[in-house]
Amino acid sequence: MNNLLDAPKGILIYGLGGVGLAIARLLNDRGWPVVAAVNRAGAKVGQDLGSLANVAGFAGIIVEEADVVDFSAVDADIAIIAINDRLMYNAPHHKRLLEAGLNVICVGGESSYPQAVDPDLSGALDRIARANGVTFTGCGLWDTYRVWSIKTLCGPCTLLHGLHHRSVTDANRFGPEVVRVARIGDALESFNRDEGSTREPEKSIYRVFVHQVVASLGLTVTSVTEHQEPVFFDEPVHCPVLGREIEPGFCVGMRSVIEVKTEENVTAMAEVDLRLTQSGEGEWMSWAIDGNPAAEMRLHGFDTGHATVSSVVNRIQDVVAAQPGLVTVDQMAPMQFQPSPISIATRVAESV
Repeated sequence: MNNLLDAPKGILIYGLGGVGLAIARLLNDRGWPVVAAVNRAGAKVGQDLGSLANVAGFAGIIVEEADVVDFSAVDADIAIIAINDRLMYNAPHHKRLLEAGLNVICVGGESSYPQAVDPDLSGALDRIARANGVTFTGCGLWDTYRVWSIKTLCGPCTLLHGLHHRSVTDANRFGPEVVRVARIGDALESFNRDEGSTREPEKSIYRVFVHQVVASLGLTVTSVTEHQEPVFFDEPVHCPVLGREIEPGFCVGMRSVIEVKTEENVTAMAEVDLRLTQSGEGEWMSWAIDGNPAAEMRLHGFDTGHATVSSVVNRIQDVVAAQPGLVTVDQMAPMQFQPSPISIATRVAESV
């Protein structure tokens, strides 16, 4: 367990969509001190966080507009940001928080390993964090499920030829932006037209964790390639976000096929589905090792939403205790189970 004194003195929540509000509720359950909440301009600004999150303990915390808040005046030492998966979108917000002297945990997928997305921007975030004596970390569901699970499985290997990952993520758990990215409801003809287009397809966020896993094993990445293909079902399936049935011949989601090659001739392959799921299917992910010893593992029956927010909350003490700079979760110890939630006052009293 972490030192009981590695607790945050105050937490700022940045972004109050479904993920941000779920994080707020879990922070309340854990007794962590949320002292401020910010959101982009809109209807939530000026509202009471306690009412938005349905948490009586946060009554009186008024949501402020993110673009005008002076973060250096907020009595917090850590900010949790849940607004977007893309590093370029998040980066200006990261910089403001880091420059104000706050440790930052970002839920965005590309922030898990920003070196794979934009090495220059990643280096800039690292320098800003170091200069201000704080830590920047991206985490969420990928922490244990996509990164640490396979790192642990590779531990006994004396020989490694390749890795293979497969997963299905239910797009119904997310909102309209995910449905757009997954192109759910698009007709087959639109993909045929795309084949003749010169427009570069939008890259998925999933290439990032595959790159991260390979690099964290001490291997030297030489190339990362990806292509995406539409997924179709033979039977209709309902999409609550669109409020309609998706009939055969219309896209139910996208499959990202990723290949990472290394100087050591170890190749990692991943096939990641972001799509609707059929009745009784559920979400799942698997890893297989081609090596000695060979091994396979499959995870299923987990709640993606809860695993995302619980991974963030359970990493808070690690981030507070980490060295300044950009610190990815693979550089930390594996996440630890944290048993009964108790208040910070009690935790500190018990440590004296």
